[in-house]
Amino acid sequence: MTTSEIKLLLEKYKNNEISEEECLRLLREVGDDEHAEAIKADILAALHSEVPDAGWNEEGMLMSIFQADKPRSRKRGYIALAAMLAGGMIIVGIYTLPEKKPVVTAKVEHHALTPGATKAMLTLADGTVVPLDSASTGTLAQQGNTQVMNANGHLSYKAQGNTSAVMYNKVMTPHGGQYQLTLADGSRVWLNAASSIRFPTAFTGKERLVEVTGEVYFEIAKQASQPFSVRVNDIDVKVLGTSFNIMAYNDEQAVKTTLVEGAVQLTHNGQSSVLKPGLQASLSAQDKQFVITPADLEQTLAWKEGKFRFRNTNIKAIMRQLSRWYDMDVSYQGDVSDIDLTGVISRREDADKLLKALETTQRVHFEVKGNKITVIPH
Repeated sequence: MTTSEIKLLLEKYKNNEISEEECLRLLREVGDDEHAEAIKADILAALHSEVPDAGWNEEGMLMSIFQADKPRSRKRGYIALAAMLAGGMIIVGIYTLPEKKPVVTAKVEHHALTPGATKAMLTLADGTVVPLDSASTGTLAQQGNTQVMNANGHLSYKAQGNTSAVMYNKVMTPHGGQYQLTLADGSRVWLNAASSIRFPTAFTGKERLVEVTGEVYFEIAKQASQPFSVRVNDIDVKVLGTSFNIMAYNDEQAVKTTLVEGAVQLTHNGQSSVLKPGLQASLSAQDKQFVITPADLEQTLAWKEGKFRFRNTNIKAIMRQLSRWYDMDVSYQGDVSDIDLTGVISRREDADKLLKALETTQRVHFEVKGNKITVIPH
């Protein structure tokens, strides 16, 4: 999108003349890190007439949240914001239709809920637990003929010769943690917050089998003679050289497997389904077979790219993601079933800034006491 096109959409947005499709185009552009820097000044100029003198914080990024009402309430229009983090401050521009309501700000105590970080716990074959973070580097352990190394928040296993003994390790991230590792076969794994993977330190059998919980992204090294399989709950995912995401948190309604490239075969209670790239398979407790639908890859993989991305997502689903990353205890006061929001938010910001951004939709506000968050419909 060119600068002139962005300015035109911003002007239409400012005058409440923007369509839903145009609003989505503008949101996607704002959420694109590659273009965010180039359009910050334009958006500030459109919203505030002048650019602040303060320099942009290098860690700051453009955030955009706007309300996506259900069709029955679209006449209220879009309540939107473009929030720029400048010198540690958040600048908000809000435009509504003639009926305006006051913005209720988040009641946030002095101690901010900080974002998650690169951290995990490694459990070795003998039960020894090794803390992992971006500061721990070098050789951590020797597991049989496999060397375990850590550098820059990335754990790796390097097999040194054949081994007959099968040894298992486990990497687990806490709430507010994420980690990467490379298995002995060269396959790469990303763990989201509150997730785990159990795996052999060297793959010696006819197949490569790992077990996961939470949310995990895989890039599998191709080895036709030794297929790769993932076990999650009572689902088996057989991999044919591929990249895919598995989301299987206990507090989510369904286990979701999303295929980026390659092919996977999913099996549950004797029922099998094959996924093609761009598709997602869901299985809830009520389902007898997998439900296959087109995947929203941007939304599914946003966590891996350092973002939260929502599209008509209910506030409860949003808060489940935030609670895992910020280690928050969330409760609700009132009915929030019809509060669906759309937007892109950085995972690098403190929680109070994100809650304030969500409040500018005028659909919800929060009461914050330490790490306990109460969600209240507006």
